[in-house]
Amino acid sequence: MTKNNSLQANEADTECGFFCWKGGTWQIFSNSKVYVLVYGLIGLVHFALGSYEVAIITTIEKRFKIPSRTTGIIMSSWDIGSLICLVFLTYLGSKGHKPRWVAIGTFAIAISSGIMSLPHMIYGPGTFDNSTYDTTPSSKCELGSVSDEVCTEGEESRLSSIILFSANTLLGIGTCVYYTLGIAYLDDNARKNKMPVLLGAVMAIRMIGPTIGFMLGSYALSIYIDPTIDPGIKPDDPRWIGAWWIGYVPIGISSIILTLFIWPFPRHLPRAYNRKIEAGIKFDDTQLSFKDFKQMMKRLLKNKVLLFNSMSSTFYMFGIMGYWTFMPKYLETQFQQSASRANFITGAVGLICTALGVLTSGIVITSFKPSPQSLALWNVIVEAIDVVGHLSYAYLGCPTENLQGHWESDGWSLAESCNNFCSCPPNIEYNPLCAQDGSVLFYSPCHAGCPSGSFNTTLKVYQNCSCMPDISLVPGPCPLQCAAKFNIFIAILCIMSYFSATGRAGNTILHLRSVSEDDKAVSIGLTEAFLSTFAFIPAPIFYGALLDYGCLVWGTLCGEQGNCWLYDGRSVRYYMNFTASFFIFLATLADIGVWKYSHGLKIYEEEGKEPHELQPLDSKRKDEMES
Repeated sequence: MTKNNSLQANEADTECGFFCWKGGTWQIFSNSKVYVLVYGLIGLVHFALGSYEVAIITTIEKRFKIPSRTTGIIMSSWDIGSLICLVFLTYLGSKGHKPRWVAIGTFAIAISSGIMSLPHMIYGPGTFDNSTYDTTPSSKCELGSVSDEVCTEGEESRLSSIILFSANTLLGIGTCVYYTLGIAYLDDNARKNKMPVLLGAVMAIRMIGPTIGFMLGSYALSIYIDPTIDPGIKPDDPRWIGAWWIGYVPIGISSIILTLFIWPFPRHLPRAYNRKIEAGIKFDDTQLSFKDFKQMMKRLLKNKVLLFNSMSSTFYMFGIMGYWTFMPKYLETQFQQSASRANFITGAVGLICTALGVLTSGIVITSFKPSPQSLALWNVIVEAIDVVGHLSYAYLGCPTENLQGHWESDGWSLAESCNNFCSCPPNIEYNPLCAQDGSVLFYSPCHAGCPSGSFNTTLKVYQNCSCMPDISLVPGPCPLQCAAKFNIFIAILCIMSYFSATGRAGNTILHLRSVSEDDKAVSIGLTEAFLSTFAFIPAPIFYGALLDYGCLVWGTLCGEQGNCWLYDGRSVRYYMNFTASFFIFLATLADIGVWKYSHGLKIYEEEGKEPHELQPLDSKRKDEMES
């Protein structure tokens, strides 16, 4: 018996179970629909974890005094981990037991979730002064809460950043096999005509993840960082720090459970295995070698559909990464939404609109079988809609523009003649006051020139403040009449989420059908490597720097710059949206290339033909692409 025949005859490759416990009731895991459910749930946890990090990132900034450019690096470390292993690890896994590689990656997610909460376990909730004003006799003005100048936070900030960076790197290593080997396993074991609806089901399941992540973030941030104490302030107070660490517990436990559910799947699902045996398909028995890897990479780098599709995905993801990473902060700066409410709204919109879009596209592709060029053209239209939507965002916002102070050569200055006698120290934390008529926002009681004892405990207002002696000042930011613009923003977000989701299944189908069966997993790894290198890693850092550039008032930590307390909303809006529109426009141009070269791509099984009779491309188009 030849080596190929012995591989084909090895029915142990279709047995489910753990180690020596195989067969019997374990064979429930031999069904593609069960795999779709488990694989989708793992993706749900991945997406939930990613959106949860987005939800809590501003709270981590406040707790550990970390600037946005540093949190951008922390968020990028997820993709640094992916980049470390994407192509090579995918090549190794493509020759092995794909579900078990996914199981190992899922267990790594559980470990990294535990590491994420370590900064809280090491340093605790931190210190907080809930007094309304400074009662020391030497104070001329009410200072409010002043940062601790013992400088222990400097160590906390650095070590916490390192821990979060390391945990995110492990996350990237754990998730890279999911997005490469996991989807390749599904396509290996599904009929080509059924793949769009199965892929749509997987995407619909994991699209619930961002909603769960944002909801979990909303719940966690509604609880004070130390649930055992009452800080005396509410969640809408700028000084509030939510329990950012709580959400990692259920995410870690879920990852462990799903590890146990993905491990039993066999190397090949029985129906697909038998179908290929009957069709005379020989399973790939190529040994791992550098020569084989080099030839595979050479084939992929000559594939124009794959390259243009990868370019489009990279430009598109760079464009939207600013919103994915900093959406809660964007809603806070533009529409005065609290962190918990911003996460709740974002999650709800993401679930309804995105899930509808994914399901719609899966059903349409399966039912009507549009041509590959039609799928590519639809992606062009979808991305054009995104460009228009982000341009409209640039003119939607209600940021506070009445902050007391003035521009100087080195930025916004809070020093005025009316508060000179207070000698406000630079380490006062943001504790806003608003004039009762809403005309002026003050950074703190000290900057409003409120002398010691000016707080009226009965009326809950500050009186006799030198900057506005005839008007009482109310604690908190000035209320904004912003409901109409915020509703328009949410409506546009829903429309964009829906149409964007309708292009995902088609985009993935074009990718999978543009390469040969043996190159599939590595081609996904190559695209993910492009995304990590040119989008996922640099984009959060880039957008974090843009946000920092739009900062009006910086907090200080031991004489050094800490996190930003207040942003110039108009600048942030312009920076974010014009940048996003530009990169999504480049993605649209790249999809025109996909449309041009996708002619002749075989993406469905023809009636009466077995899978082995189908080729990724007809010979003419293949010769053109490889020339």
